[in-house]
Amino acid sequence: MWNVAAHMKRYLAIVTVFLAACSGGVVDTSDSTAAVAHSTTSSFGRAEVEALIADIGPIDTLDQTRQVVEIVGLINEPDLIPYAHDAARLADTETLTNAVRILARITGESPPPGNVGSQWLFFGDWIMNNTPDPGPAYVEWKAALFANIDPAFEPLISSVGDAVTASRLQWGGVRRGGIPELNDAETISIAEADYMVDDEVVFGAVVDGKARAYPVRILGHHELANDSLGGRDVSIVYCTLCRTPVFYSAEVAGMILDFQTSGLLMNSNKVMVDVQTDTLWNQLTGEAIAGPLAGEVLTKLPMTVTTWADWIAQHPDTDVQTVPALLEDDPAGGDLVPTGGFSYAPGDAYASYYAAGELWFPSFDVPDYFAQQDEVVTLDVNGKQLAVGLEALLDRGHLMAVVGDQNVVFVASANGARVYEAIDGLEVIGGELMFAGSPADPTEDSLVLSDGTELPRIVSGQSFWFAWYGNFPETDWWPQS
Repeated sequence: MWNVAAHMKRYLAIVTVFLAACSGGVVDTSDSTAAVAHSTTSSFGRAEVEALIADIGPIDTLDQTRQVVEIVGLINEPDLIPYAHDAARLADTETLTNAVRILARITGESPPPGNVGSQWLFFGDWIMNNTPDPGPAYVEWKAALFANIDPAFEPLISSVGDAVTASRLQWGGVRRGGIPELNDAETISIAEADYMVDDEVVFGAVVDGKARAYPVRILGHHELANDSLGGRDVSIVYCTLCRTPVFYSAEVAGMILDFQTSGLLMNSNKVMVDVQTDTLWNQLTGEAIAGPLAGEVLTKLPMTVTTWADWIAQHPDTDVQTVPALLEDDPAGGDLVPTGGFSYAPGDAYASYYAAGELWFPSFDVPDYFAQQDEVVTLDVNGKQLAVGLEALLDRGHLMAVVGDQNVVFVASANGARVYEAIDGLEVIGGELMFAGSPADPTEDSLVLSDGTELPRIVSGQSFWFAWYGNFPETDWWPQS
């Protein structure tokens, strides 16, 4: 995660750098202890420190990252912390360690004991939650800095409208398009998909009567599929870091968009980019956060998180998305073996991340109604939000609730839920959803009552708790005990 210096545009021999102080003093950046000690008595002002950073120019050497870290340490100015935090991300362990010491002094916070990567994450969380504003010059500075990782990052970050938002963008460890999206990937029938396992998780969708399953074993490695279903252009986007699948219409502002992994994250959540306009999009909310389409919001479509067995039982005519050359015959005559550079075994993608139970990237603080990585079924209706604990919902089967003055009912699926409008007379009896003495029938489009009434389905979501709360901090939650 930290050996990034090799990706710099030009890696020059490390030399001792001295910074001229306004008072005539000199800071030796090869001695971080001396620099920090000097900084506690520095007479620098913010404008002078920003000018020193500007004088360095676009960073393309390891030494320049060290200089920026030391310059930020000249004064106790929390708003400038993002400069040091970002520079350290592209530096060596020594510079990163020095940055942690400087950030600890400026913030007055003590990072937890452990490796320096965890301490960098601690101050990334601090930036997320304390809203330092490094000023307008910071956006272009960060854009140029991240160009060392991938030149494609420079215009993307330059399009961000404010420094606070830019400070919250983090590099996710890949370049633009570095997680290969699927574009109109091959689909096969149930009979052909004999490698699928009954209890593996799939994302199921129906558009204009056409059903399709997107296996998590595949999307866990690709995270994004640009597709067409039922005559409609769609994209299903899966943020593995926050376990958030969202099914979007690809049509916005009169255009059909194709999406890619941008390589950037915010709140440990995938930031998408479209190929047509280079606009950056929040994966969970569908809002364009920067670029030509900033302010536009993608239309969410219903999608169900369930198991393969449950999906095909309800949709025997479904097809299932696969990957070209996903499987080939084992020359030894044994089981089919995966190809294409990934192991597509169920549960393989990000297994260590989920097992550890800790986030890899900066995020907002969340209340402990749930653990950070607890899965919640989510709803946003009339400006009001509700997060329902998935485990509790699966145990209960149904939940009647009011969200944004709308009566709704959550109906558990094998590994998620569908949500519908609710009316008087709809009730749960003996664990079964009933109306007028007869069971109600949940379908992909509506909840069908015994008298033929169809209650519309409401688009819901599913994610880790931290990701939902980070976007909707006013959310209600259930259960509350």
